[in-house]
Amino acid sequence: MKQKILFAILFTAMLFTACKEEILAPDISGIETSDYLLNIGDKITLAPSVKNLKGNNYEWTLNGKKIADATTNYTFVATQPGMFVVIFKASNKGGAADEAFKIEVEAPIEISFDKPIYTTSKSNVLEITPKITGPERNDYKYEWMLYDAVIGKEKNINFIEVNPGDYELKLTVSAGKQSVTTTTFVKVEEADYKQSAYTLLEYYPAPANGLDWSLIGGETMWNRNEFPLAYNDFINKATEIRKGSPANGIHLGSWGGYATFEFDHTVANIKGKTDLEISAKFSQFDLPQVFVAYDKNKNGKPDEDEWYEIKNHDWGKEDMANYEITFTYDRVETDEMSLNTYFEWKDNQAEQQLGEVHYSKRLSSSITNSGDVSTKGFFPGYFMIDKERKEVIKLDGWPSVITRKGKRITRDVTGGNSFNQKLNIDIDDAVNEKGERVSLIGINFVRVRKIVYPFEKNFSVTPQVVEDANMKEGRILYVGQILDKHI
Repeated sequence: MKQKILFAILFTAMLFTACKEEILAPDISGIETSDYLLNIGDKITLAPSVKNLKGNNYEWTLNGKKIADATTNYTFVATQPGMFVVIFKASNKGGAADEAFKIEVEAPIEISFDKPIYTTSKSNVLEITPKITGPERNDYKYEWMLYDAVIGKEKNINFIEVNPGDYELKLTVSAGKQSVTTTTFVKVEEADYKQSAYTLLEYYPAPANGLDWSLIGGETMWNRNEFPLAYNDFINKATEIRKGSPANGIHLGSWGGYATFEFDHTVANIKGKTDLEISAKFSQFDLPQVFVAYDKNKNGKPDEDEWYEIKNHDWGKEDMANYEITFTYDRVETDEMSLNTYFEWKDNQAEQQLGEVHYSKRLSSSITNSGDVSTKGFFPGYFMIDKERKEVIKLDGWPSVITRKGKRITRDVTGGNSFNQKLNIDIDDAVNEKGERVSLIGINFVRVRKIVYPFEKNFSVTPQVVEDANMKEGRILYVGQILDKHI
């Protein structure tokens, strides 16, 4: 009897143990990453590993909505942009586990233009601004191509052509794994432009010892019937004369004298070619300083932050970075044969240099056809209104105190005689103040300035001495025509 009772107790214990067999909750593993970045059309299979499979149920949800069950994997297909959360849940009597997958589907890159065909004139800058939508990223890249050449790597492009015709531009936009290319068209039409920068915007000469110094053109080209002109009237008259005959140049005088000229179009910067031709009178030791400016903000004038210097072999050789000379009108002395005008000058150095500038005018050769005194031989802005009393006045708009500032290259120019020659300018040689090259689509304005302060050996005295030659008439900088080489 006792044995039967013992057996019953053991059987009951075994049965109770079997009924209490432990069921372990699912364990999800094998997840290398739970964040994914996809583009439209991409697909990804989510397949986590699950341990403890006994009695398991599975469920997949997408942004809170049930999408699949009875499987341990799910394939997500990117059909629209947005943020998506996919949750996988495994459960049994022992418990449950889940894993969330975050999927971002980027918006597709789309490019559009506000016109089916753009129209512009030759030698005119056309700014094309495409509308681009797509994912919010900071790694966008742009590439504009004309034929097989890359012509731009920014979102917007400034387009210029010197030849009329139809042009096809291709724009490729890339971001992340996306890359989209589209095409737009530009029709370039013919236009009537002058080849020369005939418009005179600014005229700021520096005095020199002048004899019959014509203001516009060479010594024989000044119209002796011209009346003296106020500053603005002179600018307009010089422009009119140069438009009719671009060879009529401008005298800039001694160190620091400069003038600013404007084209009636944009001179295109064509790679591998020189773009401008400047005729001037100078020596091989006395290169003019040339600046160019592109009218980026389209306000019709050269702003100070738009100027860039053309780098030549004299760039960076200045011995004075901030030199300054001030000229002040002093007096007039006359006799029966001539009229002599004097300016005093001084510089801004600690050991100040100073001196006198002398203009001598032969009265007998300076009378106009109408019997009046011509402006020939006077420093610009000064004129003798009474030839009997030899009274000289300053005309409206011209300064009585003349200050010229800038870099100075001090140089012995002995043996380097000035003569008429040409400067060929490549816009790609434009640099900023640090000497770094800048990229210009083209230019609208040119400024020419005398930067070399000359000294010469005097061979007529023993021992030889080196003398200041800055005020000598033979060292005056004369600038003729400035031409666009692509027209």
